[in-house]
Amino acid sequence: MHKKILILMSDTGGGHRAAAQAISEAIHHLCPDQYEVVIEDIWIDHTRWPLNRLPNAYPWLSDTGARWWLLIWNVSKRRRLRHGVLRTANLLVQRKIVRLLHELQPDIVVSVHPAMTYLAARWVERARINAPFYTVVTDMVTVHPAWVHPGVTGCIVSTPPAREQAIAHGISPEKVAVCGQPVGLKFARLAGEKQQLRQQLGMDMTRPAILIVGGGEGIGRVYDIARAVAQRVPQAQLVIVAGRNKELKQQLESVVWEIPAHIHGFVNNMPELMGAADILITKGGPGTISEAFIAGLPVIISGYIPGQEAGNVQYVLENKAGAYAAEPAEIAALVQGWLAPDNETLPRMKQNAARLARPYASLEIARHICGLTDSIPAYTKSSSGV
Repeated sequence: MHKKILILMSDTGGGHRAAAQAISEAIHHLCPDQYEVVIEDIWIDHTRWPLNRLPNAYPWLSDTGARWWLLIWNVSKRRRLRHGVLRTANLLVQRKIVRLLHELQPDIVVSVHPAMTYLAARWVERARINAPFYTVVTDMVTVHPAWVHPGVTGCIVSTPPAREQAIAHGISPEKVAVCGQPVGLKFARLAGEKQQLRQQLGMDMTRPAILIVGGGEGIGRVYDIARAVAQRVPQAQLVIVAGRNKELKQQLESVVWEIPAHIHGFVNNMPELMGAADILITKGGPGTISEAFIAGLPVIISGYIPGQEAGNVQYVLENKAGAYAAEPAEIAALVQGWLAPDNETLPRMKQNAARLARPYASLEIARHICGLTDSIPAYTKSSSGV
């Protein structure tokens, strides 16, 4: 009989589901036919109105309503207030979640969402489930106190600064492991030279490639940035990912571009696109930045969610793996300067980005969750088979 791992998440942003799926993939790779992994969106699938509508507000809060999000983020750092709100929410959901735990009888419980940590610890205790409980912090650098519960079996974080913050929030140091950001295994097996990938993608073989993304939802000033680069960097080519934003994709496709421009909607081949690019322009999401590190791709961060992503910007800048610029004209000027003849910025930043890469993070996380004692040296392009 397979052991069962329950991963608790919620679709407030694409990162939590992507992290859960990356961990599930890694568990199945390391321990084939040993575990059944169940991913549950607690807020949407297992709560009533109005709680099940809260995730729908996140795209607005993380973009246009960023000021309100920062207020919520800061206020919720207050322990008494945070726990009071969570205990109130718990009155509406606990009975159903405890029933779910009884039905599933998980052998291991994992939270990849800060709002689940405190509540999930209570649910597991209430359901009398004798199962290890892990939290995987999907924020790369800045750890909100809601992520941390001293009673968890283990807390897994992405970076050394995140570990320091988790410990400062009250968890025992021996419980905190630095494994990196959980991303899909397809990034660990990124194969092919840049020119080969460009040929496969139908790109110009001679022009430097600027990849512009706005996350899965295509938010931010993607259009304005793309136009500024096209007008100021005539020797380049653009690869623009609009995500699920159909209006943005149509707007981009209606332009007569000054330079070659490859327009995409939501994509599943981001490793190849990053491998073919020379510069990435993106918002400050932890998943995309971590993927760029694996690809050795210098990053220009064009925006970030206040609070949780502010540390990501600082981390990139301190490690000289990229730059931050909010205005399209400023971003275009950076690109123009980096691509100037004899400018050593790009090669240096490429090395720095690669130094920060943790391509096997998901496997290391899976190893901790499954209680494996061996390290993960064997996952290579030639031997992985995935």
